[in-house]
Amino acid sequence: MQETKAAVGAQRRYGFGSNVAKLLRWLVRICGPGALVVCALDVAAGVTQPFLAAALPSVVVAALTSGAEPLVALALVAGAAALLQALVVLKTWTQAKSNWYYVLTRVWGGLDLCRDALVADYRYIESDEAHKKLDLATRAFFNDSSMGVEEALRRLFAAVGGALGMVAYAAVIGAFVPWLLVPLVLLTVASIAANRWANEKSYAVMDDEFAASEAFEYLRRQALDSANGKDIRLYRMSAWFKRAFAQVLDRNVELRDIEYGAFERAGYVAAVCAFVRDGVSYAALIWLLFAGLIGLPEFLLLAGMVSGFGTWMQAAFDSLSELAVQLRHVSAYREVHDDCIPAVSGTGAAPNPGRAHEIRLDHVSFSYDGKADAVHDLTLTIRSGERIALVGVNGAGKTTLVKLLCGLYRPTSGAIYLDGVDVASIDPRSLWREFSVVFQDCFPFSFTVADNVSCSSSEKDVDLARLDACLAQADLAEKVTGLPHGTATYLGQDVDPKGVSLSGGETQRLMLARALYKGAPVVLLDEPTAALDPLAERQMYERYDELTAGKTSVFISHRLSSTRFCERILYMEDGRVVEQGTHDELMAAAGGYARMFETQARYYEDGVQKGQSLLHGGGDEDAE
Repeated sequence: MQETKAAVGAQRRYGFGSNVAKLLRWLVRICGPGALVVCALDVAAGVTQPFLAAALPSVVVAALTSGAEPLVALALVAGAAALLQALVVLKTWTQAKSNWYYVLTRVWGGLDLCRDALVADYRYIESDEAHKKLDLATRAFFNDSSMGVEEALRRLFAAVGGALGMVAYAAVIGAFVPWLLVPLVLLTVASIAANRWANEKSYAVMDDEFAASEAFEYLRRQALDSANGKDIRLYRMSAWFKRAFAQVLDRNVELRDIEYGAFERAGYVAAVCAFVRDGVSYAALIWLLFAGLIGLPEFLLLAGMVSGFGTWMQAAFDSLSELAVQLRHVSAYREVHDDCIPAVSGTGAAPNPGRAHEIRLDHVSFSYDGKADAVHDLTLTIRSGERIALVGVNGAGKTTLVKLLCGLYRPTSGAIYLDGVDVASIDPRSLWREFSVVFQDCFPFSFTVADNVSCSSSEKDVDLARLDACLAQADLAEKVTGLPHGTATYLGQDVDPKGVSLSGGETQRLMLARALYKGAPVVLLDEPTAALDPLAERQMYERYDELTAGKTSVFISHRLSSTRFCERILYMEDGRVVEQGTHDELMAAAGGYARMFETQARYYEDGVQKGQSLLHGGGDEDAE
């Protein structure tokens, strides 16, 4: 229910009228002012056509009993019927056009959410808070046509139509029998209240239903994924899956029972109210007819109006109630939109663009939760063109430091300087042009190889010679040449069903090629060889000087043998640099770095010795 509370909070923050105005602005911006005219015309036709249909029997009787010439009476009836059919045709056209406008508003409006996410501060977009809010906001556009913006627009104009129809029918009834409106209104309100209660019950379990549905979808995907077949069979997990399916389905049935049970009870109330309302109304009209207070034409007209009044009133309030529910999704989007507005940042250009930079950290701290520091009071200078290695145990703060260096995170306290200029004063886009970064958790997008490496906005902007050279430097040229369409081959099957998949090592090489293609003067590599085999890793280390020549570079690795290629090694613990120096200096210091290096070396030596023992047919036991 956490999501429900968040949605309700957003609804309070953005009022009903404000959200309706937002919907209409979306409609006009995406579909043009003419869309608003068409939707208004659809409402008018939707009210007028049934009104004339209800009045037509009265018109026919009045024409036949008026004593007028037959041709005059026939012309009057024919004209009314023709007008009615014209309204039917108009309603068919306006309804189709309106529905199309609603779809377009939802689909193209959804791009606003994508744009917001793309420009939001990275620290926000990766937070748990953002994930929850984005999940709610996506319902405004991407679930289906029965939810969010599209349904809100449909309900908005339906509510307007219901209100107009209710007023028109009430005006006719009030002109002849004003007191009859009292039971009509009271009984219809009772029916509406029951339906609104059912809607609230439904909305109260909506988030739980989403969670149960997502759990079922997860189980379905995992059960049908062939990659899971080995573990499911070897570890006899099929019984667990069956039990999990049963639990999730039971939960789905339980929630649906709550929802459908509420609407079932509301339906009973509505049926009783309609029975009493129609019984009272028709009894009153029959009495008035036989008392001579109204004629047959008036009786037929009022009978039609009484029948339609309750329908219009029900439609108005039902649509209004459902509109309030759908506007909660609009509120959720608007909250994300406001949150995604980038924080105030610098506007200056990066100093010395395209040249190796000096990076200086002055008492920099960073915290994810506002309590413990992931990086604590760090003062450090990385000289221009220097090759730095960052090492330490998991959780020491290495990746966090890399994200601080390239401007994805802002320090909680302290400052970072690029060639003496405070990074906070630099336009982020200008700053990011100076950094090429390869993160450990890398993956290709489902675009072509060329798109993934060049990140160019169009094919004509790709430097093919540079692309080939970077793929060769990353030892990926042979692999790409062997692909069905070379660098035009799609990766993954999300966009192109015939796309190919890369191994973990090939993906890391692809990301390295991307960093090389960008050619930024600062290179940050976070475990760039983690998925490579030992031979490929060694080849990469041997070329490290070539790949980072003339650049300021920071290299993170858990394999300390790679640190020998760097001019200075920074050993981190608990967000602090506790040791720094060359490999030989740190080994001589016999501190944390030396202990970690010796532990890794002992592990590899033990592995080699065990391998040799196996190759020679045994160990000490055989010798004995």
